[in-house]
Amino acid sequence: MHGSGFTGAGQRNAALTQGLEQPETYFEGSPPPPDGIFGWRLAQEAGRLGLHPQALVMDVLQRLARKMYLDGLVAGPETFNPDVPAGYTYLGQLIAHDLTFSDLGTLSRTATAGPLWASPALDLDCLYRGGPFRSPMLYQQRSGGPDALRMKLRVGYTGGRTWDKEAPEVPGDPVTAKAPQPCDLAMIACLDAVSNATDLRPLPPNAPDVPRQCPVEPLIGDIRNDNNLILSQITVLFHRFHNRIVDAILASPHRPSDYEVFEIARALVIATYRSVVRNDYLGHLLDPGVWRDYAPREGLQDLGGFGRRLAADADTPLPAEFIMAAFRFGHAMVRPSYTLNRALALTETSLKGLMTFRRGMLVGDGGIPGSPIPNDWILEWDLFFPEKAGADENQSHLIGPWVTSQFYTMSAMAHDDMRRMVGADPIYENYGGLPFRDLARAYLSSLPNAQHLADRLGIPKLTREELLGDGHGGLAGMNARTQPNPLAGAPDGVIEALAEDTPLFYYILREAEVRHQGRRLGPLGSAIVAQVVLAASMADSTTVEAGVIRRWSRVLFKGGAVPDSMHDIIGFVESPPPPAAPSRPITQASV
Repeated sequence: MHGSGFTGAGQRNAALTQGLEQPETYFEGSPPPPDGIFGWRLAQEAGRLGLHPQALVMDVLQRLARKMYLDGLVAGPETFNPDVPAGYTYLGQLIAHDLTFSDLGTLSRTATAGPLWASPALDLDCLYRGGPFRSPMLYQQRSGGPDALRMKLRVGYTGGRTWDKEAPEVPGDPVTAKAPQPCDLAMIACLDAVSNATDLRPLPPNAPDVPRQCPVEPLIGDIRNDNNLILSQITVLFHRFHNRIVDAILASPHRPSDYEVFEIARALVIATYRSVVRNDYLGHLLDPGVWRDYAPREGLQDLGGFGRRLAADADTPLPAEFIMAAFRFGHAMVRPSYTLNRALALTETSLKGLMTFRRGMLVGDGGIPGSPIPNDWILEWDLFFPEKAGADENQSHLIGPWVTSQFYTMSAMAHDDMRRMVGADPIYENYGGLPFRDLARAYLSSLPNAQHLADRLGIPKLTREELLGDGHGGLAGMNARTQPNPLAGAPDGVIEALAEDTPLFYYILREAEVRHQGRRLGPLGSAIVAQVVLAASMADSTTVEAGVIRRWSRVLFKGGAVPDSMHDIIGFVESPPPPAAPSRPITQASV
């Protein structure tokens, strides 16, 4: 039976997308054979049915995206991951932004487009952006005047308490404090497009010609790090961590020169960040066998050398399999809502609220879109990065072939890229938000299918039966049993074709569900993530000598080594500052 879909419009618009396919450039050897590129089996089905191959594939991917949305409707305590607190979902987003510079959301990127990265290393360049000489606006001015070397990253203040102004303050708790707290991103005023003024007044509702743009923007190295409240707060945490290290170095009797203070602090932050990524983040999320194999390695010269490059550029270090598929697994981990802190324990904040908190959510009571967050939106970190996993924290969603409904329906997640890709035909306006965008972008980039990549890496594949499922999940079943499977309405043979020629993004999620009940990535997903992330953590990132980093680690951190967990970073940031000590400038070499 032939199902209804968008194949007719797809045939009309196929020429608009043909030129978007990137050249088949691989790191090693020749490109995969024809049956190693996703879409070959569906192309066979299209030939049998007399359809345009690309039109059929796009229609099937739309159905698969809708299935992932419907399966994500089953969300509750039974679908949460007791092994992975929710903070790791958004730490992964920071890692992605660190490895890739510009927005990866577009479907229409070509090989001649600008670079997608700032550096191939895990070095938090999304925070530092070249340091205070190259990006001085990201750093606090010092009392010595505008020419004094800046050492600290900017941190902004919250808007004060908004929930219960009469409730007593809890000593040391920023959430219950009445005064603004240094727990937000620094913000910069934008010009009013009409009056060229910088005063932050609300836009009048009866002025339709006044652009309703946000009058303030975060003063940070990567605007994507203000994408949602949790990521924004993690960014603030790393700013505060850097600044706390600067204060500790300045308080030391062996104070280096001003320039060395900044460089040593940055080197310590990067070393800590890499330790956290290796031990805490990957330790929570990788297949245990893969993690034990990769984590002890001293070097990984092959930076994802198994895969397709993003462009025909010899300096491109990141394989498309990682960016367009394997490292998208965090989309499945996102919950529909979160508890931000115990002051608001009875109120969960929706994902939409988290993603629009600077774009109109705070307009009430005379507020301005883009205003600082109120105190009661400050995260209590033990609800996101607890010392030990328990029942109190926000748990991430299990990893599987599903997404929260708002990723499918939110206007911010849909349409713009699709409209650019296929033109203005309105028939494409409901093409399935984020999951479709992930699937379609990989297809248009000629990404290998999961079966070919597993064979190439020598990893046992999921069987046909495991991919199809037993009626509850998988390609042929539904996690949401009351919902019809959108793939069932596609032409006959489509589901079987997907089980033989599976999109890598979907396969990675299904593998996690089958191999580890969604608590961790499966072997193929883990191997791709481990090769790229661990190799990136070994790339050169600082001119500070390793011995200097070790010596200052012994001075600053308990145990004498850099922290290896987010919980330890939080503890260091929130510990009392060291007392100032008489100091004399000395050189790095004499520390």
